[in-house]
Amino acid sequence: MNFKKEYDVFLAYHGSHEDGGSRQYATDVYRFLSEKGIRCFFFPFSGKDVYKANIIEVMKSRLFLLVCTGHIHTDEFGKIDSRRHYELSTEIDAFYALTQIGNGTVKDAKVFVCGECQKGRESALHELFANRTHLYYDGDAAVLDELYAWVHSRLENTVTWNETQTTSEIREVFATRASMNQGCHFDDLIATAKSVRAVGISNSELTARINPSAIENCIAHGGQIEILFLDPDGKHTPLREQEEGLRPGRIRNITNLNIETAQDMIAALPAGKERFRLYTYDMLPRMNMIFVDEYLILQYYSNKIPGINNPSFFVEKKNDSPVFTFCERAYEFLKNNATPLEVI
Repeated sequence: MNFKKEYDVFLAYHGSHEDGGSRQYATDVYRFLSEKGIRCFFFPFSGKDVYKANIIEVMKSRLFLLVCTGHIHTDEFGKIDSRRHYELSTEIDAFYALTQIGNGTVKDAKVFVCGECQKGRESALHELFANRTHLYYDGDAAVLDELYAWVHSRLENTVTWNETQTTSEIREVFATRASMNQGCHFDDLIATAKSVRAVGISNSELTARINPSAIENCIAHGGQIEILFLDPDGKHTPLREQEEGLRPGRIRNITNLNIETAQDMIAALPAGKERFRLYTYDMLPRMNMIFVDEYLILQYYSNKIPGINNPSFFVEKKNDSPVFTFCERAYEFLKNNATPLEVI
């Protein structure tokens, strides 16, 4: 059954009515977006009856936004306690089901984290919110502008690649790899991922810089990880050292150390070691690519400039995603010509 999309955003909250509670924050969000011309369903203003699960209104909405504080009830796994938040859980389940249809009638979902809600936990609340970047409100009104930018970008009409030779799959561009790491909450993405595929030179994001708990959580929940390193003993590593103006052995040593770090991570896993695989390739490194489920973090390697200083592109796979598809083909080519590494 198809419903006419009467609402741009379904605005959900978890029923905390105290000062600084989720309803108060959600009311502020509702007023802000409404003043911008965004059509929101928000029960205190839009509902007609005693509060109940508003499944029909969910099906009439394109985006789902949960306003969340630290007072939300969760179980031992960090998921929303459906017994304490039955109506909210039902609404989230309804929207999540629509996202699985894949017909483009719904767009996206986020958690608007307020008050005491601990950052990094919101992705675990429900499968709908996994592998997504979220918004954090600490009193700075600028986050409302970020919220509006997200809503506006996700509501834009998407045209097909064949018609216009353009694509809207590039969601964000970060000036450097460090700003990407902070902006997309990289550890959160990895911790809740089902599939992580990475190719780079030394792959420090998934070894030296990542919280090992994110890797452990990914594997513990059935995720798979594979990392392709530039062969530290191959002919292209010294060529890259020369290109960056580094002393001989600099990249080789870093890569060897990161490979050892990854091997130590695998060895420390209590289970699922076979789902964390390492490879080396010996080809000219052109792109640093990290695929996390339907997302891709993409960087190009430039002459002289180290990869860490290059812009990062945050790409989201859609029904028609030429950039994502191109990068997947490049990744598979490298993997098919790579050598598996054993855990020492």
